[in-house]
Amino acid sequence: MRRRFPTLICWLTLCAVAGFAATERSAVGTWKLDPAKSSYANMPAPKYEQLVVKTDEPGALKWTLLGAASNGVSYTSSYDGPVDGQYHPIASSEAADTIAYTRMANGGVKWTMKDKAGKVMETGSSHLSADGTTLTVKGTVEGLKGKSDFVSVFTRMP
Repeated sequence: MRRRFPTLICWLTLCAVAGFAATERSAVGTWKLDPAKSSYANMPAPKYEQLVVKTDEPGALKWTLLGAASNGVSYTSSYDGPVDGQYHPIASSEAADTIAYTRMANGGVKWTMKDKAGKVMETGSSHLSADGTTLTVKGTVEGLKGKSDFVSVFTRMP
């Protein structure tokens, strides 16, 4: 199955947003990818990504990601479930099948995503800025060209 790196990055970003419920700050809201502040190593950058976080609690996340790959093909991903270190289904138009979230001491989240065959395809973590306006997602994607690191920076929309 073909994997699209921008989609994986989106997933990671979504996961990252949810990680801040353990603090007084929350990632609930609408976020837009800032391509100028993001980096994708040897992967093509997405043309567009918008993340909507509806739930950001210590034990639960709910988010939806809409995006367009570098070739213009649209993709979507969503998660509505626990943050408990166990693998749970993720809805995706891409190769991802399950994801496991854990909270970090700073309130952020770490995740591991697997494909339908159970192979790890992405790992990452997230960080919400002190002022709550920037969400930074860092991760590693395993793809056809090997491992690639990325940083996706999202800006909170009004």
